[in-house]
Amino acid sequence: MSRSALATPMMRQYLAIKAQHPDAILFYRMGDFYEMFLDDAERVAPLLDIALTTRDKGKPDAVPMCGVPVHAAPAHLKRLAELGFRVAVCEQVEDPRSTGGRLVRREVVEVVTPGLVGDPEGLESTREVALAALAPAPDAGVGLAVLEASTGEFRATWEAGEADGALPTGLLEELRRVAPREVLVPEPQAGALGGPLAVALPGAVVTSVPAQSFEPQRVRVRPDAFDAQARDAATRAAAAILAYLERHQPFALPQLLRLRHYRLADAMVLDASTRAHLELFESAEDRSRRGTLIERIDLTETPLGARRLARWVAYPLLDPDAIASRQDAIAHLAERDRLRARLREALRGVRDLERLLAKAARPTATPRDLGALRTSLAALPAVAAACHAPDEGWIPGAEGERPSGLPRLEPVPEAERLLQEALVDEPPAVPRGSRGANETGYIRAGFRAELDGLRESAHKGREWIAGLEARERQRIGIASLRVRFHPVHGYSLEVTKSNLSRVPDDYERKQTLANAERFTTPELREVEQRVLGAHERAAALEREIFESVRCSVLEHGPAMRAAAEAVAELDALASLAEVARRDDWTRPRVDAGERLEIRAGRHAVIEPLLAARGEAFVPNDAVLDPRDAQILLLTGPNMSGKSTYLRQVALLVLLAQIGSFVPAESARIGVVDRIFTRVGASDRLARGESTFMVEMRETAEILSQASPRSLVILDEIGRGTSTFDGLSIAWAVAEYLHDTPGLRARTLFATHYHELTELASTKPRVRNAHFEVREWGHEVVFLRRLAPGGASRSYGIQVARLAGLPPAVIERSREILHRLEAHELDPAGHAAPEAATGRDQLGLFVPEAEPHTPEEQAVLAELRALDPDRTTPLEALARLGSLLARLRREPTP
Repeated sequence: MSRSALATPMMRQYLAIKAQHPDAILFYRMGDFYEMFLDDAERVAPLLDIALTTRDKGKPDAVPMCGVPVHAAPAHLKRLAELGFRVAVCEQVEDPRSTGGRLVRREVVEVVTPGLVGDPEGLESTREVALAALAPAPDAGVGLAVLEASTGEFRATWEAGEADGALPTGLLEELRRVAPREVLVPEPQAGALGGPLAVALPGAVVTSVPAQSFEPQRVRVRPDAFDAQARDAATRAAAAILAYLERHQPFALPQLLRLRHYRLADAMVLDASTRAHLELFESAEDRSRRGTLIERIDLTETPLGARRLARWVAYPLLDPDAIASRQDAIAHLAERDRLRARLREALRGVRDLERLLAKAARPTATPRDLGALRTSLAALPAVAAACHAPDEGWIPGAEGERPSGLPRLEPVPEAERLLQEALVDEPPAVPRGSRGANETGYIRAGFRAELDGLRESAHKGREWIAGLEARERQRIGIASLRVRFHPVHGYSLEVTKSNLSRVPDDYERKQTLANAERFTTPELREVEQRVLGAHERAAALEREIFESVRCSVLEHGPAMRAAAEAVAELDALASLAEVARRDDWTRPRVDAGERLEIRAGRHAVIEPLLAARGEAFVPNDAVLDPRDAQILLLTGPNMSGKSTYLRQVALLVLLAQIGSFVPAESARIGVVDRIFTRVGASDRLARGESTFMVEMRETAEILSQASPRSLVILDEIGRGTSTFDGLSIAWAVAEYLHDTPGLRARTLFATHYHELTELASTKPRVRNAHFEVREWGHEVVFLRRLAPGGASRSYGIQVARLAGLPPAVIERSREILHRLEAHELDPAGHAAPEAATGRDQLGLFVPEAEPHTPEEQAVLAELRALDPDRTTPLEALARLGSLLARLRREPTP
């Protein structure tokens, strides 16, 4: 491209600003559009599905360009941020009419990044959009800070470092739980941290920032929040976020009121696999909220409450006192139907107060934004009044009457009053960044006398002009004469060309059109100057007043954030109370013990789905205790209810520890520090991991990280490999969970390997249970009722028939099964050479006739001599493989 194409003043300005932000897409404001040029335009146009055109079209050196309307910018910015781009928003910072023909001055007012989304308009109200920072500190572990810029939520934690310098496992799990869109890391360590973060957070952007950004001078921390090392690591990460925010969106800094420290040990750990297996937030089928736990319990009335409830589900409590406090609040609301109904009705008037406050902090905030904020503030007194209704036993001002878990909501009348006095009832949506525009009419009459005077002057002038048309028609006798207004040329008298001969001498030609001429007069010119001057001064004054009001409202930011916190808590509590009351859930007892006892428990999500089809859910008990019934081994056929039961128990525990009531007759939950799940079949082909490899990795993590306070859910361990391999692994895993000193995790273990039921005879804390089935001929009925003891059959053929396999396949399956059970076929379905003796293969866990060969006798002797208590699972697997190879006359590995 020739230099002349880029030599215009506008393009020189564009290139100078672009040079300051070379790694960002530049949204360059031109009137009512944001334009992009050169490489930016060519990259962005296909992504945003907008037309790519050129500046100076038709010339050989035309500049590629594309643009988006100002009013549509938030959606496009959000899209680019989601795709991992940074966008520098460049605004016109002076009125084009005041420049005298020179180029309008422009400046970048903010940079939108994947983690700093800018205007929260268009964001999903129930989801958080997080920016995180990692700060490895020498000899002080690794600090993590998280900012949700659209709400101002700012928190930090830390964890001791690993001996090999790797990121701590707990911190990686916390990052997965937070799911930030962007992670800041120090430039010197970007290479070392980039790989693990790419694996843990495949959708996040890792941004390296200068090491000096992690200096913590900006952050004030209570002296008792952490010890010195922890405070340093956590606040270094927080400092990096503040430096990043100051560089890209400095206007948001004053709204970050405090840095909240939290400890990973204060909440139950729910790793990514557990969240997915239990379908807490996303359905495994289509990744929607449909059929998830959060959909089941989210009856909130506000986005604030929805986000708070989701946070509770992601961070179940570990402190029985804190759980009991939340239960007290839920019980208070559940027992008072009128109070709860009034509260929920009042909450509907509160909009997204947190994000409205974040919008108000932006320089591009509009009168409509502040109008929405006013609406929410105006709804707060009704919420507070609903909570303090004396007829429900809650006496205003008597703190002793308030349940400990219910927050006190304090309205913000000063901010509401200011907005009510300053803004009209329906403020207009002034275009984004319209600093030089002449929009008026959003400041309420009577708020500022000077503004009222300018409006009166402009109004009188417009009234005079409105009457001018009739006066001039009568004076000069031209019935078609019109008074016209043009935004550039102002007011004029328009006369058609057929009537030009009748124009009086005091008319001065102003503009020539195809079929008419436009004129002015000295008197019209004088009034026009008075009207337009008053209008422009009024518009400028309105902008000045609006900015003053906006800044004054932001001074009440701490009070508004406190009110938003209270609304979020009240809404989440009211939602859980509504579910408990509507569905007859009961208050569980959560204590520091280790026993887990559920009577007549039901699945929180499946029960209402069955009810909608007119079916009843069959409740079941669950008892787990590390001193007695530590492992419950579940056998039985597919579709009998094993997987439902596993998830049911896990969800009941989770609900209990977020403070919710639970679907059960009664429940006692000894606090669970972590729920582990190994459920379902999945692969990670992009990482070269098969279904079986994923299963083994997840199992390995469970065995290495579980504690006596954990709840372990295992569904069909070992099914991804051969029968003997899978059975051996499942057997060894169960033994490991039972025998390992200091482990003894409460475990639900579902399996199709009926041989595992033998563990109950040798392991004192293993219990067998199965789901009952009834047979009529070839038909089976699943009773969904849990009963003690192991199952004798899997009923796989019956389930296959229900699934729709062809009748010929079903009949052949029955024939093969019958002959296999009679030892007449080998596992391939062929006649067994030893069918007459009934010895087609070695029975590993059933009594056999005495071995016939010396080799078989030697193998049996070795098995009898094996001491399980002194054999590790890996040694057992290796020994088993060797013995099987000898029996099969295979070379010993």
